[in-house]
Amino acid sequence: MAEPKKYITLEALNSHNKPGDLWISIEGKVYDVSDWAKNHPGGSLPIFNLAGQDVTDPFTAYHPAATWQYLDKFFNGHYVEDYSVTEVSKDYRNLISEFSKMGLFEKKGHDAFISLCFMAILFAAGVFGVLRCSSTWVHFLSGASIGVFWILGGLTGHESGHYQIMPTKQLNQVAQILIINCSNGISIGWWKWHHYAHHICVNSLDFDPDVQYLPFFAVSSKLFESLTSYFDERKMNFDPITRFLVSYQHWTFYPVMWVFFPF
Repeated sequence: MAEPKKYITLEALNSHNKPGDLWISIEGKVYDVSDWAKNHPGGSLPIFNLAGQDVTDPFTAYHPAATWQYLDKFFNGHYVEDYSVTEVSKDYRNLISEFSKMGLFEKKGHDAFISLCFMAILFAAGVFGVLRCSSTWVHFLSGASIGVFWILGGLTGHESGHYQIMPTKQLNQVAQILIINCSNGISIGWWKWHHYAHHICVNSLDFDPDVQYLPFFAVSSKLFESLTSYFDERKMNFDPITRFLVSYQHWTFYPVMWVFFPF
């Protein structure tokens, strides 16, 4: 005779969100991923951020279909009581379905090819103008050409980092190295580590590195409480120097972004 199902409330599930005690729910089934967090290919940060919650939508968005077969080993025998799909999740899934029907997730290689050719022309024109001409105006236009090349490199590099511009994973990786590493001068490995965390923990003051700009900027008054950055594993102290810099962030935003955060 089968054992009766064990149920857990959402409130009780929410309490399992600390290191060593990490539970998640996927389609109403509860999984204990406490020991798996340190081995998670995407890092422990997403699990720490989402523990104690229903993660059906993030799990589906960030994992291939083959991953589902491995979930049973983490199932702890509990089910979420009165599990139902929220209205937000319904809207999100309907949006994904509509976008898929419209073909917006299809990789359009010809668009990327045109962009890359245009970037190559801009780069060649900029280098040629500097090396072969002595005119100040030509040098000025060459600098503008290289500037537009870098801007397009940032945009196209972003899409290649999401594996969206080439038909295969390998070609996307080649594009990542050429555009981000070689052209823009930053590490694609660092970019993925940083940017993927942003997408998984969007606007979380504790987990999203793209909103953790102290001591220069504060995007929320909650940062005045010296929160801990789980991404950088450091305490973001709101000390007197930080208070002074943040007080003038409406004047310093663009200069600081140009110097320290160009990408």
